[in-house]
Amino acid sequence: MKFLTKKTGDKIRVPGFIEKFFGKKISDEVPKDEELVTVPSVNIADHDKSYKMSVALPGLDKKDVNLEVDGNCLTISSEKSYENKDEKDNWMRQEYHYASFFRRFELPEDADPEKIEAKMKNGVLNIEVGRKSGKKKEEKTIKVN
Repeated sequence: MKFLTKKTGDKIRVPGFIEKFFGKKISDEVPKDEELVTVPSVNIADHDKSYKMSVALPGLDKKDVNLEVDGNCLTISSEKSYENKDEKDNWMRQEYHYASFFRRFELPEDADPEKIEAKMKNGVLNIEVGRKSGKKKEEKTIKVN
């Protein structure tokens, strides 16, 4: 994965582990003044009966967001394109915009993929992943010698 620096426009190489975490961008051929990768911020909280995630998706509507569960992975993605067209007198300006992202999270062993709920409000996607019923794992303190 390569990024362009905002100041110089030089390409820099990003370590592979960062690419694994953030995902791959679509193209290396992006103009210097455009964002290359849009990765939504995610907060994850561990509660007694569920895991809760909040994903910042400003400018998106719930119809723009896709959630899928495949095995033990939860995938959040979006694709949105639109165009602006401005015509006056003898000139025309037309711009096309395209934005997408893809995030995949491995669910913990005690997560129940059948108990996932999602709600979108004010540009924030809230996801609750229920835990499987049964005995909760006990914590164990280990003495360091």
